[in-house]
Amino acid sequence: PSYGNLRFAIVMASSRRVGKKVFDFAKIASRLPEEYKAAFNGFRARYETVQASLGAHPEEPTPIDWNFYKKSISKPGLVDSFQKQYEALSIPYPKDTESAPLEVKQKEMDVHARETLVKSKENLKNLEAELATLKAQKPFEEMTTDEYLEDKPELSRKAYQDMMNHKWYGE
Repeated sequence: PSYGNLRFAIVMASSRRVGKKVFDFAKIASRLPEEYKAAFNGFRARYETVQASLGAHPEEPTPIDWNFYKKSISKPGLVDSFQKQYEALSIPYPKDTESAPLEVKQKEMDVHARETLVKSKENLKNLEAELATLKAQKPFEEMTTDEYLEDKPELSRKAYQDMMNHKWYGE
């Protein structure tokens, strides 16, 4: 095995630890608006491709047959030197520097979502009250202009001023 293959195997083994997270894609997709589902399905396909690639490689790299290389390479001490360097090699797992800021951001977003929900419920109550008022009114087709302007004094004043200034149709 070449150094490139060894490096690839080590990277694949360490990335396997990252790839153990299991996502419920159906649940996530059910919460997404329609306009984001195409992009989400593209992400899901890429994720599954990477997962399949990770699954195609063994958990641990294939052990190196040092005896084979000692017999095949005539330069004395070369294989021993490589073996010593290989056994001293330690690739640390990367530190997680992203989770803490993401958790803070998620908490902020949760607070914002709760505030938005409260405001939306208040807005919904106001709109339902306004709708009930509109439904309780006489239909516009049966209403006279004076009846319509009766509870809208500011609109009545504006209409009167426009008529006095000969402004028609929002000129």
